[in-house]
Amino acid sequence: MTLQGKHPGAIEQAPSTVIITMQTRYTDIIANAFSEVRAWQFTTIAVSCLCAVLAVALIWQAQSAPVVLIPSGLSEMQGRIVVEPNARAGTTPDYLSQIALGDLALVLTWQPDNVLLQFQRFLNRTTSELYARESVRLLAEAEAHRKEGSSQSFYPETVQVNVKGAQVIIDGYLVRWTGEKEVVRSKSRFTVTYQIQKGFLHVANLELAR
Repeated sequence: MTLQGKHPGAIEQAPSTVIITMQTRYTDIIANAFSEVRAWQFTTIAVSCLCAVLAVALIWQAQSAPVVLIPSGLSEMQGRIVVEPNARAGTTPDYLSQIALGDLALVLTWQPDNVLLQFQRFLNRTTSELYARESVRLLAEAEAHRKEGSSQSFYPETVQVNVKGAQVIIDGYLVRWTGEKEVVRSKSRFTVTYQIQKGFLHVANLELAR
């Protein structure tokens, strides 16, 4: 039987190879962990940005949504009412007159505690051009009425409608109070002109002729 022993001068290489392999695997694990962290950070930022964009879009849509006014009295008398976007062919004189009366009530009938809200609602019914032209003035006027404690009411008497021109002329009495004192009572004529925008009728102009 022959015994084979190790040469006294031989150098063993296996342990160092194992150590190097373990170090390499540990480094890979750390690198992968950092990569996963960066991936999650990027995903979180991307989702946050997407949510922010969607929130802004929803807020803009809610503020820009057109308002369709259908008076309850008109719907009760005539039943179901069909509103045709981008067309005035199906608009009746009664419908247009009721819309004009409702719009005028927003800007002509108010009290100190709701005058600002009334004017804001009226501005939501205007075209973008009229809004840009009159919003600052009307809101400042509403704030002045609120501070003065003024109230106002409009009592319509006659209504004339021009469907083709999308125009309504309303005559009536305008009465204003400061506190409980009546300061204005005048017969007034208002002309409301409409324009289709975003598929619905919006106030394009409002004129007063005393």
